[in-house]
Amino acid sequence: MAKIDLKNTIIRLKDGDTPPKELEIKIGEGNLTYSEKKTMEYSLDRGLLDIVREGDQVPMDISLDFVWEYLVADSLTIPTIEQFLKRTGPAAAYVSTTADQCQPYSVDIEIENDPPCGGEKREIITLPDFRWEELNHDTRAGTVAVTGKCNATEATIIRAVQTT
Repeated sequence: MAKIDLKNTIIRLKDGDTPPKELEIKIGEGNLTYSEKKTMEYSLDRGLLDIVREGDQVPMDISLDFVWEYLVADSLTIPTIEQFLKRTGPAAAYVSTTADQCQPYSVDIEIENDPPCGGEKREIITLPDFRWEELNHDTRAGTVAVTGKCNATEATIIRAVQTT
């Protein structure tokens, strides 16, 4: 199984505007994980397994850990990761990625892996309609752990030719 080297990976937060506003994140220290789940319902016939049906949909779980330099931007135009997720400061007027603007603010997370070896294709993973649910700050380590869910059951993954 191939391991993604974060040195070759860019994570982008995108809002729902056209064209979308983006915050590009280069993570040297940290990680991003996501989990796709399915609910299966098993029916028995006289005590024996019989029929399997898909149950209710389950949203994707997302976890992002990163090292922070500052939590508030020193600029009026470029937000920090936290401001982008919270729609505060320079990101206060950003547009949610969900079609229903009455729902809570959401962003798309895009993971782009661009391997340095010639002939390997880029892979772009999109985690749509992400809403953060918990921000854990570790001041000693200077890290933030973000967890939340996407209003989707699975990631969108595409392969593309290298940009270099």
